[in-house]
Amino acid sequence: MEEYITLDEFRLMDEYQDFIKEYPDTGVLRVRVFTMGGVIPLSNTNILIMKKIGNYQVLFYNGKTDSVGFLGDIVLPAPKKDLSSTDIPVSTNYEMSAIHLGYQDIQQYTISIYGGITVIQYVRMIPEVKPNV
Repeated sequence: MEEYITLDEFRLMDEYQDFIKEYPDTGVLRVRVFTMGGVIPLSNTNILIMKKIGNYQVLFYNGKTDSVGFLGDIVLPAPKKDLSSTDIPVSTNYEMSAIHLGYQDIQQYTISIYGGITVIQYVRMIPEVKPNV
């Protein structure tokens, strides 16, 4: 994983003003993490939400799922929603990583966020299989 700056650090930079002009609205992300084919929710999974902006990898969110594998209402900047248009809504992409010790690899997703819309991302974690020694 490349180095990053936090959202608070990014807000202090000149580039932040340009970013907010381009993405003046917000969208909401909810994450549901599970294992065993969706039967067992997975608590304490670390979720990172990042976006490449210019020369920076900006960390927008870092948190853990609750006891039912849920992480809700992560508010992220998004393009303005055009209510008069019937075209496909404009979105912006964020990178999400899900990390849980004892489970295979880091699960990575590209998530499209739309102004005024809630997106739900499901994450399936697969337990690590340790070889018998």
